[in-house]
Amino acid sequence: MAIILIRYGETGLKSRPVRARFESLLVENILAAHRNFGISCIIEKQRGRIFVASENPEKSSEIISRTFGVVSLSIAEERTSDIEDISECAVQTIAKEMPRGDSFAIRARRTGTHPYTSMELAAQVGKRVLESAAGFDLSVDLTNPDFELFIEVRNNRSFIFSNVLPGPGGLPMRSQGRVLAMIEDRKSLLAAWLMMRRGCSTILLNQSGLHASDIELLKPWNPWWNGFIESTDPYEIIRLKRCSGLVLGWTLEEFQTKQKPKTEVPLFYPLIGMDEKEIEERMGKITV
Repeated sequence: MAIILIRYGETGLKSRPVRARFESLLVENILAAHRNFGISCIIEKQRGRIFVASENPEKSSEIISRTFGVVSLSIAEERTSDIEDISECAVQTIAKEMPRGDSFAIRARRTGTHPYTSMELAAQVGKRVLESAAGFDLSVDLTNPDFELFIEVRNNRSFIFSNVLPGPGGLPMRSQGRVLAMIEDRKSLLAAWLMMRRGCSTILLNQSGLHASDIELLKPWNPWWNGFIESTDPYEIIRLKRCSGLVLGWTLEEFQTKQKPKTEVPLFYPLIGMDEKEIEERMGKITV
């Protein structure tokens, strides 16, 4: 199985008990999303990192890249922390992935105690690559390389990779309260997505002319998807589902001209500071 190395951001800034809870929720969300696609995976947590061993790393990467709370991810090869083992893997990776005549850089970092520093590791691995690739016209460029190889050593294990894929960031779903999102038009989907990104369990209430397929564009982002509710009384849903807020996809112009709902829960307007161009750009990213 390939190893996918997952990095998170805001979760790591929380206090120890909150961070532990958020990490557990993130793991649960990743597992749930994999179950939805019928893919097996094994997850391991370490401080600051989550590792996923997957039978289908490409599909797992796609799933994880749509998991809120993930800042970035990399498909990596796992080796020991021995510098010779790391160098051998680096040589193989560069030989397979890097074109002749390009420049490269080795980026190394460590956690734990080792007989080398991060700089020494990068220098030694780079030297081995140059020796092994004699005649391929490779060069080292630490400022603006054509190819970067990353090495992350964590205690007695190392992870070697050349790819860093972005995640959506934010907080793990279900780490915050439950809200009701009113789907009144297409941009309301973005408002709901933004609340999901902040960790909210989001109930969708369709009061628009959108087709079910339009609203289901949010499905890949929610591993706990259970559909949406068709037009009904939002205040009754708020009461029955014990929602902590009502989400509206209004722009500033709509906020100034429309009548505000009368409800005891807070109203959220995630799009209020965005213009049409920004809304469309963000919509394009969540609907691909």
